[in-house]
Amino acid sequence: MNEKSTLAPRRLPDAWVQRIFATMQGHYGTRFLNMWRTGQDLPDGRDAGMVNAMNHWAEKLGGYKDSPETIKRALENLPPEPPSLPQFAEILRHSWVPPAVPQLTNSLTQEELARNRRRIREIIESLNITKRKEAND
Repeated sequence: MNEKSTLAPRRLPDAWVQRIFATMQGHYGTRFLNMWRTGQDLPDGRDAGMVNAMNHWAEKLGGYKDSPETIKRALENLPPEPPSLPQFAEILRHSWVPPAVPQLTNSLTQEELARNRRRIREIIESLNITKRKEAND
């Protein structure tokens, strides 16, 4: 079994996709939902087309899992007509917000800086001694 087959595919959490669809329904009404409905009910009462569409969107938009701010911005800037998946993906590309990356800060004291400089000089001197020995051999 190779490493790739053990990794779960990236997909948006179902709750995120439900929120996207709810926002679209709120914005466009049934015009958006009717794009996906098939009228075929699953045993749990959900529409088969809606379930399929939401699963497909979750898979295709998985690359935005680490950038919820991008999804939020896209939903705040929807076009006049309900978008298809490719159209929404394009809106996401134009709404890109890089994921927040925690910044590590490490302020060294003057004593730590001096100790690091001494250590660097020692390492350089050690390397120079090694080079001189190799050159003389």
